[in-house]
Amino acid sequence: MISSTDTEYPPRGSIRMYLDRGEHPATRMPLLGADLDNPPAVCGGCANTVLRQLDDGQERLKCGIRAPGRRRGRGPDLRGSMPACVKYAASTAARNS
Repeated sequence: MISSTDTEYPPRGSIRMYLDRGEHPATRMPLLGADLDNPPAVCGGCANTVLRQLDDGQERLKCGIRAPGRRRGRGPDLRGSMPACVKYAASTAARNS
């Protein structure tokens, strides 16, 4: 196991680990573009994203495409700037994030 204090190997969150593997964290599909610094499309402009209201009234950006094996349909919170997966569909009204 890699120590979290080792500066050569900084700790990675689960979302970043999916992105590092070229996989979208919400859909588990391949990313649309391989260049994470300059993706061809982002989740904020995808027609598959939805705003879900939580019990406490906060809204979260989620993907409407369910990953295989995911329960309860919650999935991770998305950022509008997150690289899109191969199921990307351009939205007619892109969300600002």
